[in-house]
Amino acid sequence: MKYTIYFLIFCISITGLFSSCISSEETNYMQAINKQYPMQDFTEYKLNVGDMITCAISSSDRELVATFNTVLTSSQNILKTYTIYEDSTVILPFFGTAKIAGHTIQESEIIIQRIMQESVKDVQVKVTMANNFFYIYANDKRGAYQVYKENLTIYQALAISQQTTGLMDLTKVSIVRKSEDGSTQVKTFDLRSQDVIQSEFYYIKPNDVIYFPTNKNSFFNISSLSSFVTTMTIPLQFLLYSIIYRGF
Repeated sequence: MKYTIYFLIFCISITGLFSSCISSEETNYMQAINKQYPMQDFTEYKLNVGDMITCAISSSDRELVATFNTVLTSSQNILKTYTIYEDSTVILPFFGTAKIAGHTIQESEIIIQRIMQESVKDVQVKVTMANNFFYIYANDKRGAYQVYKENLTIYQALAISQQTTGLMDLTKVSIVRKSEDGSTQVKTFDLRSQDVIQSEFYYIKPNDVIYFPTNKNSFFNISSLSSFVTTMTIPLQFLLYSIIYRGF
């Protein structure tokens, strides 16, 4: 019996030792870690091939608006989306094509409005981006989240996704981002460093995929009472088995 108790005490001690392997230096943001990431001002997102937009119009020509809205509106009263094709254009009912890839949302509104005003002088256009999301890929949380404002920061993105740092390796965070020429780039950086602020990694863009690798020490991480109880289940089961079946 005493050997079993010694074994249990040993297991608890080892568990407590490993549970503290993840230090605050591994999980805290905005530390004074010199990475010298180049400063980069915020720039508006420019639409790419494959992006989707919605388009709403207003005009004194009620028949045109009603007809256009009938085409746009689904049975759930959701605006129809238009995909930007390989030739950089979208196809709009009654008005033809508009080349908008490489332009911001505001610039795209002006381009589409000019095309429509060739037929209807007082038409006004409102364009929004339909696939305006960023994506989190991590060990304990994965999903798509809306970019609800233009200058969304990576810290705000983490808050929206309710992402925690305990299981993540913040030294090797990656952003998979599509560039304006259509190519895909992978940018890796140390999210712990305060040098991230105002760098190219600071602002989240639509369609960004943020990847968090797993911290190598997270296997032994005990972050709550429930996880501690779960961790201790195995030695406790062994103790119970020894008492009942082996008569120690």
